[in-house]
Amino acid sequence: MKSLVLYSTIVGGFFAKTDALAAAIEAARRRVGDDIWKRGYSGSDPAGATVAANWELKEAGISALEFEGELIHVGFVENQDNSGNIYPKLRVGVQNLDDEFLLSLDLKGDVAQRLVVKLDNCEFGDYVRISAWPTFVERGGRKYVNHAASIKGGDGQEVPANSSFSATVKSQTEAVAATLMSAGISDKKVIATAKTTKRIDAHKELLWKIQARFAEAKATA
Repeated sequence: MKSLVLYSTIVGGFFAKTDALAAAIEAARRRVGDDIWKRGYSGSDPAGATVAANWELKEAGISALEFEGELIHVGFVENQDNSGNIYPKLRVGVQNLDDEFLLSLDLKGDVAQRLVVKLDNCEFGDYVRISAWPTFVERGGRKYVNHAASIKGGDGQEVPANSSFSATVKSQTEAVAATLMSAGISDKKVIATAKTTKRIDAHKELLWKIQARFAEAKATA
């Protein structure tokens, strides 16, 4: 059986994409309203989106799944909506006995970018267990939601990230900000957008390289 898998930023964890999942999520969204829903993960707050979503999922008998198996695909795609907006995606496929799972993540998101730098240290055919989860972090006296990601190999050890790539991306985004400021552009939103775009482009380029490597390995397997 083949299943498309999505990551829920509201409750955390991976879920198979089904009509039942869509109905449960829509019911939770209607219950709390769009304003609260757009705030995202809310932990144990009884008035938040997370509690409402977890309740609807439990009522529908839907549980998060374990995303693990033999790594058979890593790739990049771009989806386009009816308005012409383009969404870059990370796709990760695993084979587990007779089941195939294809994880689809927005490349602009924390989980996808954190997985890409780990997938660069994975090989076609590796047995992996991939997980992701939200946590609260504080910066500058404010609370933010951080989405972490993990890839463990068949030995249970964490796959390391490509640290040199991460350092390069950091220096590139800082250079973008410095260039804009030297040109007299100080709008924080403009600078943040430019840095985000640079970060996405860098991860896209790395993902293309991983995709080519996996395609070559699959062709010769």
